[in-house]
Amino acid sequence: MKKRRTRETIARVAMNLFDENGYAGTTIAQIAEAAEVSPRTVSTYFPLKEELVFESWGEQGTSIEASLRLRDPGETTLHAFRSWLLGERELWERREPEMRRQRRIIDSSEELQRFEHSRHHDFEKLLAANFADDLGQSPDDLEPRLAAAATVAVFAVLSEERFRVSTSEIPSLSHQLTILDKALSFIGAGVSAVHGSQWPDRARWGVGASVAPGTKTSDELEENGT
Repeated sequence: MKKRRTRETIARVAMNLFDENGYAGTTIAQIAEAAEVSPRTVSTYFPLKEELVFESWGEQGTSIEASLRLRDPGETTLHAFRSWLLGERELWERREPEMRRQRRIIDSSEELQRFEHSRHHDFEKLLAANFADDLGQSPDDLEPRLAAAATVAVFAVLSEERFRVSTSEIPSLSHQLTILDKALSFIGAGVSAVHGSQWPDRARWGVGASVAPGTKTSDELEENGT
């Protein structure tokens, strides 16, 4: 617990300094002084300076990896990914200001943008491995790689849409889920076309399509005022 608090404190202080002085204009020594720890302690928790900006990504990565690994028999990668997004939505809504600040800091630094790209690539490889399991193929085959790249692209576009507007214009969750459902259904259909066989039906949950038991559709979320 103490280590977790120390890690979170270092990351929080670092983000404050990055926001005030810029990423390039902030040193590890300054972060250590503001967090009341030694520079060595900062480097122990965050071997790379870039990791200070992406502190929450490690936990999210572990969470989605577990969701994909523990999905039910017959549950597709696309469905598990959507379910994970639904499970994270309340946390992301609470952290909206923090995530917007993170986006500003990343966009201000080419170094951070390259680091973000490498993380997206890691996520794409994880998805490709799971798509390969769905299709009975190798992660290096064309179909799982295409599906993974397209899924990451959809997620990136939705995030960009959310952060490019003011807080008063943020798209509703139901609106973004409708777009997500359509996009992921499109991905599933594309994989079917390339693969030459029918993609599992449970991957097709565009508007009006079937969803796995217990999963809320975009329309249901709208009715509930989410």
